[in-house]
Amino acid sequence: MKPPKSYESLLAFILLILGGVFTLLGLAAAVLPLPMRGGEPRDFALWGLPLLLFGAGLLWYARRRERLWARLRTEGRAVQGRLVPEATRRHWYTSWGSGGLRKRNPWTVMCIYRWEERTYSVRSQFLWRKPGGFEQRPTVYLDPLDPRRAWIDPETLVYEVSV
Repeated sequence: MKPPKSYESLLAFILLILGGVFTLLGLAAAVLPLPMRGGEPRDFALWGLPLLLFGAGLLWYARRRERLWARLRTEGRAVQGRLVPEATRRHWYTSWGSGGLRKRNPWTVMCIYRWEERTYSVRSQFLWRKPGGFEQRPTVYLDPLDPRRAWIDPETLVYEVSV
């Protein structure tokens, strides 16, 4: 399973799993007697269905953004960007899988770019490897009709090699 590219896709994954489990418990309560201290076991479905709906909405939004990034890659204008070293973040509270004994945490970088004598900024999708030096000039793809809509190509970044 590929790691998520954004918070929205990660949260959608979690909500869909929780919603599915709660809904299945609620449906199982209609067939099997499940003992509970307070409330009815069928109440699980009342919690599971909204979680499923909200998770599906977040997944739709995340996939829509990923399709926009793919469209920018094929149809957008490529410009040189410049990394902002102070805005590089490691998201310690977010993890996916593991690299050996350590959990993998994503990174994001911010890049500034110029288009028609104006300066814009864009934050990257989750990067699952640590970015290298900060004097990099990654490629930024932008929509010429709306230059605020941009995407940093993660393949044009240089990453640190971990041993």
